[in-house]
Amino acid sequence: MRKSIILCLVLVFLASAASARPVDRDPSERLSLIDLVDSRSGRYYEGYSISRFPKSERRLQIPPDLVQDPLDKIYARPASYRYTVQPNDTLKKIARAHSTTVEFLKALNKITGSHLKAGQKLAIPVRVFSIEINKTLNRLYLKAGDVLIKEYPVSTGKSVAQTPLGIFLIQSRYPYPVWFHKGHIVPGGASDNFLGTRWLGFDKPQYGLHGTIFPELIGQSVSKGCVRMRNEDVEELYEFIPVGTMVVITEI
Repeated sequence: MRKSIILCLVLVFLASAASARPVDRDPSERLSLIDLVDSRSGRYYEGYSISRFPKSERRLQIPPDLVQDPLDKIYARPASYRYTVQPNDTLKKIARAHSTTVEFLKALNKITGSHLKAGQKLAIPVRVFSIEINKTLNRLYLKAGDVLIKEYPVSTGKSVAQTPLGIFLIQSRYPYPVWFHKGHIVPGGASDNFLGTRWLGFDKPQYGLHGTIFPELIGQSVSKGCVRMRNEDVEELYEFIPVGTMVVITEI
């Protein structure tokens, strides 16, 4: 009888200790980016889940001894597999089928035009990219799987609420995007086009990543909600970020 009572007390103590344990006590128990891939149901748009996301400044660190451009690694041909071009294949069709971009395929295979021959061998990239944006730090982190590839400075919304928190997908890609502003159409590439040289639009209307004509403001919270990048940086991302790429925006 005494043993049963002691056993019950031990179980009650363990249960209460488990329920009192902070969710984020062990970093290994936090949600990872991969855990969020299938989270499009909407429950992860709530603030509580975003607060559980591991802190960027602590977990995403570029090695200090890294001297070469970290993007060199993603253009390495060994990080790809061989594809045999079929009749009626096009670069656009192949890129879409393999979740990559025409620009990346051309760079990886040193293709200058757009013509392909049936039977031609192409290197197809196998890396799956994702983007994490930290509003507090005004930093964008490019990842391949769980590995940090590169960090970029960005500008986010001038108020806390303007750049949305959550998980989004890249839905559109445009070089030299047209800017529709207060009833006016500003042509792509124009000196007064605030969108800069590239647009990577989210699946949240009117929000996305884009360039800027005010590079001196990058790193500050000055935008109207979109995420601004230096033109050379967004052009770099544009080359290998396809439609469907996941973007996670946090403020921790």
